[in-house]
Amino acid sequence: MWAAADAASLRAQLDLREQPLAGGSGAEIKTQRERWMMVRWLTVWASQLDYPLRVNKRESPDFMVDTGSGRIGLECMEVVPEAFKQLQAKLNDINSGWVRPVPDPRGGEVRNEWDSPLLRQLLADTYEGSPWAGDEPERLWVEVMRWAVEKKRQVLHKPAYARQPRNVLLLYDNWPLPAVAFVEDADPAALRGWALAALEELSRQLRDSDAHADFQQIDILHDGWLLSFTDAGVQPLRYRMPAAE
Repeated sequence: MWAAADAASLRAQLDLREQPLAGGSGAEIKTQRERWMMVRWLTVWASQLDYPLRVNKRESPDFMVDTGSGRIGLECMEVVPEAFKQLQAKLNDINSGWVRPVPDPRGGEVRNEWDSPLLRQLLADTYEGSPWAGDEPERLWVEVMRWAVEKKRQVLHKPAYARQPRNVLLLYDNWPLPAVAFVEDADPAALRGWALAALEELSRQLRDSDAHADFQQIDILHDGWLLSFTDAGVQPLRYRMPAAE
């Protein structure tokens, strides 16, 4: 899908404005989503990868990244509720099951329209209950991301999975939660504190569960940020979006 001799030539091939909106078969839609995720991953890490570089699309893992110093297997997952996946057929009228991205008026990363009345109705049974309180969104976020990592660890151990010397898990956080402002300025300051604590807690749980023995690097795409988890800790990285025209 991509081949580059250096970081500049790789970046020239990446367009963050590209969105997986076109129709097609289930396999084609999956490929579009994974390409959307991979463009962001490559944008963040372009300057730190070894060249020459070639990225090939495949299955188990979803991408094979051949660099000047070795091979990386990269597995992708969009993190959404199971109830959402079960409603794919009903969502065909909303962009073939992909929650339509809505451009941020400030020119930042697109946000997905969980405010759609139809989506709210379809998912109502899953989210009935009391309003969110305190750091509940952050604590649930940690649980959800741990669930996603454990699910993909099971995939990695299947015989058909081509495990590599370095294995990366790339998650797209598309779970309908109130804003979890990990690194953005937030008011009050407690909101930012809760979010940063959630990052540290997820990092601790990943280490304690030995997740990095399977995926040496776990990256999460979250609202314009890539949150990168390794044995050394967590690193929030911003990727730039084009300025609004």
